[in-house]
Amino acid sequence: MRAFSLSDRKKLESSSFIEKFNSKTIVFTQEFRNLVLKGSSEMTREEHFNSLLGVRCFDKKYIDSCLNRWRKQLKFRSVPKQKRGRQKDSKNMTIEELRALVALQKEMLTELKKIHGLTDEDTFGF
Repeated sequence: MRAFSLSDRKKLESSSFIEKFNSKTIVFTQEFRNLVLKGSSEMTREEHFNSLLGVRCFDKKYIDSCLNRWRKQLKFRSVPKQKRGRQKDSKNMTIEELRALVALQKEMLTELKKIHGLTDEDTFGF
């Protein structure tokens, strides 16, 4: 991380949008992340990010990397956690449980297709 001027450091340390600030890391609050991800129609991302903090020290590259990281975190939070361990025997499962299992497997396959850039033709209809 780059060095900040004394005035920028004081503003960042006193900001309500920053949970932790030291020479190596800056941890932003969830409220700040949500505000930045929603954006502003009148300002660029860089202007919006810096204006919320009251500084002009963050460049476009840093802001874009933060936004990409926060979007990924939101994406993975929305995916329900999988139960680990041994699955039930399909002979003992109810129809609702089987349908839920098939739906879950279809979701997982579509996510994997997106990640690997595959189309339906590439996967032979699976």
